[in-house]
Amino acid sequence: MSTEIINISKQEGNNHLYLTDNEGHAGKDSITTQVHPGDTVTWKLVPNGGIDQITGITAKPDSQDIFSVDPAPVNPNDPKTDWTGTISENATGTESYSIGYKIGDNNYTDDPDLEMKHGG
Repeated sequence: MSTEIINISKQEGNNHLYLTDNEGHAGKDSITTQVHPGDTVTWKLVPNGGIDQITGITAKPDSQDIFSVDPAPVNPNDPKTDWTGTISENATGTESYSIGYKIGDNNYTDDPDLEMKHGG
């Protein structure tokens, strides 16, 4: 079991997300992070990255749930807090997400097609 880290910042010139992970993936529209049963996934705001708060990380309606502990804020009283979730021990396949976030007082949702792939 390990921790996979996904870093969230804002793209230059617009309010869409830019994502990187600790496996070396980066992308404006999508990244694929390999996860294993029992892994913890942590979403972190990049310092001075233009995103003020993660407001939600939810599975898209047509996606399966591979989490045994759904993504939630580590410290609900801290707007800049990381979010974490735990991959189910019997997870298979992929799960696609919507990420809600705030820039200033404005709420945004981006669908960066973040896919978590079960790896063997």
